[in-house]
Amino acid sequence: MRILSTRAQAFTAALLLSTASTAYAQEAPAAAVDAADAAAFDEAGGIVVTARNREEDINDVPIPITVLSGDTVAQQRVFTIADLTQRAPGLTATTPNARRTGVSLRGIGKTSGNDNMEAAVGTIVDDVFLGHVGMTYQDFTDLQQVEILRGPQGTLLGKNTSLGVIKYTTKAPTFDPEGTLELEKGFTRKAFKARGSYSAGIVEDLLAFRASFFLDKQDGDILNVNPARGGRWHERNRWGGRVQLLFKPADNFSVKINADSAETNENSNTKPWIVDPAKLDDGSVRGTTFSTRLARSYFGGYTPIIGSTTTIDMDQAEPLITRNSGVSLVADWDAGPVQIKSISAYRKLHFDAKNDSEQTRFAIARGGTLVDSEQLSQELRVSGDLTDALHIQAGLYLFKIDTETTSRNLFGRDAGAFYATNGQYNTLNTATNLPFLRASLENVFSTTYQNPVSKSQAVFAQGDWKLTERLAVTGGLRYTWEQKDSITTRGATFIDGRALVSAGNATADAIRSAQLGAAYTDVLGTPIRDGSFSWLINPSYKLADDVLLYASASGGGKSGAVAFLNDGTRANVLPERTTDFELGVKGAFFDNVLQLNVNLYHTKVRDYQNVTSFADAASPTGFSSRLGNVPALRARGVEVDGHLRVSDALSFNFGGAYNDAIYTDWSTATCPRNVPSSTPVCNNTGKQIVGAPKWNVILGFNYDQPIGDSGFTLRLFANDTWRSSHNLEQLLSPYGFQKGYHLTDAGIGVSKELNGVETEFSIVAKNLFDTQYTTSVNDFSNTAPVGYDGVGPRRYVGALLRVKY
Repeated sequence: MRILSTRAQAFTAALLLSTASTAYAQEAPAAAVDAADAAAFDEAGGIVVTARNREEDINDVPIPITVLSGDTVAQQRVFTIADLTQRAPGLTATTPNARRTGVSLRGIGKTSGNDNMEAAVGTIVDDVFLGHVGMTYQDFTDLQQVEILRGPQGTLLGKNTSLGVIKYTTKAPTFDPEGTLELEKGFTRKAFKARGSYSAGIVEDLLAFRASFFLDKQDGDILNVNPARGGRWHERNRWGGRVQLLFKPADNFSVKINADSAETNENSNTKPWIVDPAKLDDGSVRGTTFSTRLARSYFGGYTPIIGSTTTIDMDQAEPLITRNSGVSLVADWDAGPVQIKSISAYRKLHFDAKNDSEQTRFAIARGGTLVDSEQLSQELRVSGDLTDALHIQAGLYLFKIDTETTSRNLFGRDAGAFYATNGQYNTLNTATNLPFLRASLENVFSTTYQNPVSKSQAVFAQGDWKLTERLAVTGGLRYTWEQKDSITTRGATFIDGRALVSAGNATADAIRSAQLGAAYTDVLGTPIRDGSFSWLINPSYKLADDVLLYASASGGGKSGAVAFLNDGTRANVLPERTTDFELGVKGAFFDNVLQLNVNLYHTKVRDYQNVTSFADAASPTGFSSRLGNVPALRARGVEVDGHLRVSDALSFNFGGAYNDAIYTDWSTATCPRNVPSSTPVCNNTGKQIVGAPKWNVILGFNYDQPIGDSGFTLRLFANDTWRSSHNLEQLLSPYGFQKGYHLTDAGIGVSKELNGVETEFSIVAKNLFDTQYTTSVNDFSNTAPVGYDGVGPRRYVGALLRVKY
């Protein structure tokens, strides 16, 4: 894979030099924001955050936080979770589709492709916790700001999260009219994007509304050369909207109704094949592989595409559909001595994948998962000052999520010739027996159904006690009681009667049985009824009015999961427990010229929940996947976020992280597939965690300068993110390494305000130097090569027209 062009290296070197005077020897974020957006600042010039459910200056909050303002999000086109990872040190994500989305902080917390599993890094949108990772797979627009909080946050924010929270806040309805409209046209490929919002009062000082929408259409990076299903894949084709109503009958009471819906319908379900090894580490020949199966005479000398990230050849995949929608009702009452807030919410996710399982032009297999998930939540908070020195927040949180997931496989007329062993193929590949070879799997439809249901009830309280003018301590406690159940069914049917012609042919029946496995009906999982505590002790000391020294010790975790093996055997997953220690300093220096935030951390996780694979002789691929526990891991390191305002026109942002994240106990791991089966287990203790770059550096600038007396303003920005090499394969296969790489976004434009309307025209670029990379790797199996499941988007350049008033 190509890492960085000469132009990119020159650009990055210049950027490093330009910020060297401020990024020197500093390490670690506790909070940062692009100061170009005044909306993120209070009257004194401080950055305002709501990390503790109330507006505070960021330098008064003893939590490691990264902040992006709404204007920064809009200007730099930071609309997805993947975009956000380029702005927040230590945040990584893989987003090949909604169900396989995984988000981590400090290398810990990814979830991928298992609907029984809770996210360790939570996402909260307008005070509503998103219970399924697929609910984050959308464009987030019309934002006030985004906050990334590191460390366990369960004593205050939504559902318990063991490693951190991404907190989105959308812009609220206003009584004064305001609106924006953005139109964007792509240069490097066919693309059209539009975003807009409008807010105004309906009844003066009583009822207001806000409506927003987005449309994101863009040709893909990958060319499908199959004449039957050609065109560009890995595309964007998504849209959505949000409507809010604000009812404010009194200054101290308001009710807000918030309804949103988003949909994607994209030819994006691809993972290019990269390499299909012929030998294992000991030099032994693998035998039957993906390549040798397709080399059989049945396939007429077909050569599959292996080794390209830009070209595929497949005909069975259908567009991948994801729908997210929800509604919430938020009531705020300032009762004088206390403030009361109620958040009632309902959300729904629909996901429908129909993938070409082997990604060829033959009718071998179409597979994919259908997911329908619904959640209900109710949160009630009470807060207030018990004394001048003691502020208390307490609450009750109720949550339920019900998910139905059906894994589906539809086999085609060529499936028998592909999945047969060499002996089975040789027996049936004759003029007489060829119909049996085809009928062995043709039109067989197999499904595995699961219905995990999770309920939780929690009480929480957190207090901020100001011991002196400079010394304070925050303490929090949460108790959560959870009930989890699940049921599973597995079976297969014939779509029509043609496959029945193979009945009685032992070889054809054996081919079918090997693919379908054992059937089972309505297996009830072992239920979970469990309670857990989360806690926080967080002292802080004001070294100066704008400089805060803080420390914290906290604990949290995730409850276990009701799970099954591939044969229906009950195999529950243990609860995950996290202990975290932080030591940081944050502050504004030289009259807010420099914002600097440094944080040291040490995070330990026991019984880390992770999707892993294991050797399974009964599986057609030789391996099976399951949700399990890694005994122990830890991450420790240093993070830095900062912002330097050189002048009214020019500012720099910088950040970075050094993350020493290792498995401290994983001595009995399943070996990657390059290791011969004679080696039963591998010792991964001491190895860097999957998907955890040791180094991460973020550098950028923003420049806004009036052009003489013309009334025009020149606007420039750039942001470069570098991650060091890391392994992305879940069992640490040598084929899973991603080399270090840079991603650079940039833009240039002019704006002018006339009669209260600001108009801006700009050219924006994402991945300016066309870096090729992936965020997820699947190891090879008996029926598939190594696949890049998270190929990053290639260079995009577009023209943007924005009108704002």
